[in-house]
Amino acid sequence: MTHDAAAIGELRQAAAVSIQAHQAGMAATRTAKTEAGVRAAIEQMIMANNMTTAYTSIVTVQDEVLHNNHYHHELKSGDLLLVDAGAETAAGWAADITRTWAVSGRFSPTQRAIYEIVLLAHDLCIATIKSGIEYQEIHLTAARVIAEGLVDLGILRGNPTDLVEMDAHALFFPHGIGHLLGLDVHDMEDFGDLAGYAEGRTRSDRFGLGYLRLNRPLQAGMLVTIEPGFYQVPAILNDRDRREKYGDVLNWDRLAEFSDVRGIRIEDDVLITTTGTEVLTAALPTKIEAIEQLISGN
Repeated sequence: MTHDAAAIGELRQAAAVSIQAHQAGMAATRTAKTEAGVRAAIEQMIMANNMTTAYTSIVTVQDEVLHNNHYHHELKSGDLLLVDAGAETAAGWAADITRTWAVSGRFSPTQRAIYEIVLLAHDLCIATIKSGIEYQEIHLTAARVIAEGLVDLGILRGNPTDLVEMDAHALFFPHGIGHLLGLDVHDMEDFGDLAGYAEGRTRSDRFGLGYLRLNRPLQAGMLVTIEPGFYQVPAILNDRDRREKYGDVLNWDRLAEFSDVRGIRIEDDVLITTTGTEVLTAALPTKIEAIEQLISGN
């Protein structure tokens, strides 16, 4: 559940190599023809550091597919590329990072608008984390920020607090805010919810809470991921029951203007300390301008 100094040393090494791998992937985007070309650069960097991938890398322009392990799609200007990749040390300790960037090196106005909402949720969640706080509250913080942002853009209608209560945010942010990280990328999930959920707690049947992987108070020594996102998943948005339930709060015409935003996720690895937090993956930029510079090489 919590890590000692030796484990944290390993986790820092995994994070450092993962950062290098993402940077290599960003640089490769300038010349790569397909997703596979970017994946190759990422995993080459991991192997060159005598590590392995902590999980099957996600490198996709089909960003709305949450765990997409196909790499044959052509990279086209106007696409967003979502990369979820992490290194694992020889001793088995894992890192887990996601970044999303524009293949062209420049986000469109609509891509930028949604990205900024996801980034605000990411930043506020990390700023809120401390020992003793409930992880579910971190998740709900992200949900509220995303709901507020989508109301401001005119995609959702209504009061953001009410929208979260009715799980309208989950139309676009269907998964939990993150998970434990350590000797496995979804650490201890082989135990089911025995580890992830505090004693006496069970999974919610709510659309917006049912996929929360961790539901317990945070404590010093825990390493968790923070990974808010926005996705236009056809199976969710075209579901007849959900279209009926959320028909009054979702502006379909406005949403259609964001067709070039199929999915965005931003993920970092956050260590809870006795005094606050340490983001092990902070050296990899999240702000649009810094990412655009890494992609363009300028």
